[in-house]
Amino acid sequence: MKFRSPDRAPRIRVAVTEDTAGWEFAVADNGIGIDPRYADKIFLIFQRLHPRGAYDGTGIGLAICKKIVEYHGGTLRLDDGYADGARFVFTLPKPAATVSVPEQAGELTPVAPG
Repeated sequence: MKFRSPDRAPRIRVAVTEDTAGWEFAVADNGIGIDPRYADKIFLIFQRLHPRGAYDGTGIGLAICKKIVEYHGGTLRLDDGYADGARFVFTLPKPAATVSVPEQAGELTPVAPG
């Protein structure tokens, strides 16, 4: 809500698609947007695109988001083709499934799918 456009009510859209490898999430807003030439800079810690007095914050939010997504094996990027505000796309892989074999001697043994 911080980077909203002053001439319209804020609107946020969240979408997800699934494939065999995982999920792709898209979070879009109708705010002031981000110039695509800063697509890499916005994910660096303490990097700000506006002077300190223009907006509150420290410049760590997107850097933290990227670290969390990458820790879980995904990716996070700015959709530089989106023009109606800002749109971020992140992926998360599906966890490796385990299969239990029938009980033998009273125990369940997880087996990696093969």
